[in-house]
Amino acid sequence: MTELAIIGCDIQEIVGSATALQIIFGLPLYVGVIITIFDSILFLYVHYYGIRKLELLFVSLVVVMGLTFCSNMVIAEPDVNLMVEGLIIPEVPKGSWPAALGLIGAVIMPHNLYLHSSLVLTRRVNYKNKNEV
Repeated sequence: MTELAIIGCDIQEIVGSATALQIIFGLPLYVGVIITIFDSILFLYVHYYGIRKLELLFVSLVVVMGLTFCSNMVIAEPDVNLMVEGLIIPEVPKGSWPAALGLIGAVIMPHNLYLHSSLVLTRRVNYKNKNEV
């Protein structure tokens, strides 16, 4: 059953990545799917050379995402007072709950099902040694 959930999440991510590449660069969907497939093969290839190199790749991707997020925040010039208010008193506008839950399911769940479980399973840990755990 878990494998079916992972496959469903992977299909969603492939279609989402292809759609994003179409929106950003104007590429046809099939080209986006091919790029995403090669991207997945790249991750498997890097994993072959060691889990630490794969982790380094993911950390570098997260850093790039953080930098682009910060640059977009500078460019957009949002109202800082409203941002602080939203941090203190978070709210979801009426009618937005399905989108919020869908976003959580689309972004968080695939990574928990696939990536993190894979990283944990590849660790060789002596569970009898408390310091190693």
